[in-house]
Amino acid sequence: MPEVAVIGGGIAGCAAAALLAEAGAAVTMYERDEIAAGASGRNSGILQHPMDPALAPLYEASLELYAGLEHGFTFPREASGLLVVGSDAAALAADRDAAAAEFPELAPELLAGAQLEAAEPALAGDLYAYRLDTGRPVPPADATRAWAERARAAGARLETGAHAGVAARNGRFEGVTVGAGGGHEDVSAAGHERVSSGGHERIWARGRVVPADAVVVAAGPWTAAALGAGPRWRAVGPLWGVVAQVRLARPPRHSIEQAGVEALTSPGAPSSLFSIVTAGGASAVGSTFTPDEPDAAAVAPVLLERGARYVPALRDARIEHVRACARPLSLDGRPLLGPVPGLDGVHLLSGHGPWGISLGPGSARAVVDGVLGNDAPIARELAAARFGAP
Repeated sequence: MPEVAVIGGGIAGCAAAALLAEAGAAVTMYERDEIAAGASGRNSGILQHPMDPALAPLYEASLELYAGLEHGFTFPREASGLLVVGSDAAALAADRDAAAAEFPELAPELLAGAQLEAAEPALAGDLYAYRLDTGRPVPPADATRAWAERARAAGARLETGAHAGVAARNGRFEGVTVGAGGGHEDVSAAGHERVSSGGHERIWARGRVVPADAVVVAAGPWTAAALGAGPRWRAVGPLWGVVAQVRLARPPRHSIEQAGVEALTSPGAPSSLFSIVTAGGASAVGSTFTPDEPDAAAVAPVLLERGARYVPALRDARIEHVRACARPLSLDGRPLLGPVPGLDGVHLLSGHGPWGISLGPGSARAVVDGVLGNDAPIARELAAARFGAP
């Protein structure tokens, strides 16, 4: 039975811990704060097709895994629909045609005038839109905690408030350093060993080193630190988002996003575009996409002011609370999955950007297959190795 460490208690890390434990591995998951403390508990919360052919299989796998999640999680069996809205009818029509050609399964449908008003009364009357057959709103923290409970039920041990990083001995992977503030540590220096309930662990001045056969690094924006990456390896970094939660008397029937959201992770993109997702009566209005942590309290009213252009009821809405998070964005906007070059036994599960809830469990399944030696190669455009050794 392999001993596997998982670093990170977001949606991907919790799903990996559950799937590994259910497959018979002895799993310990380390989370520096608490379960769902990062983007997996603070984003808008929607299971949404990523509109990227390289990512679509991860999305489909995630839907299948969510359908059997249980542990307090209610899977929305039907998509509520996603409306992409704007004021430029020609541009939206061109986007709709492109979506129909590449993703016909989403049944893209142009809507305007009385037809759009009937489909979505919450929208302003001078907009155009196309509807996609996708979008299952879910409370993101609930989904993440359900995966954590599933991991516990399968026998995984979850340590919260535990900083962890990859440990190596004489340049070879050995396990994880715990309690030292995270980060790779070469444990070739002198130390001593003791026997604990989990086996041998080596105690160092900077923390304890817990042996493992493999480690899955699902540390989100802190991936580079957990790997102990050199200064030139910055394949995953933070992309900050702010979401304001409100309750509307008549919330939108659909999830809604302003046209252009898919380009927000590209160089030169705008730092904010409108979106609204409603789950359990609460509407999450977002969102920002900035490399530096914003002043969330100052940004939230601006989000509602801009959003009122699309959903007029937001103009008088009261903000219940504001949440901010650093999404883990890769250099090309796609996750980094699988073996890390130069560190045998270390596997990456990070870099999902705004797609963590939609792709996390499917990505975890792909990485877990690799950890367990199953014959399921990861596509080249998603492989962690594409950005070189850390």
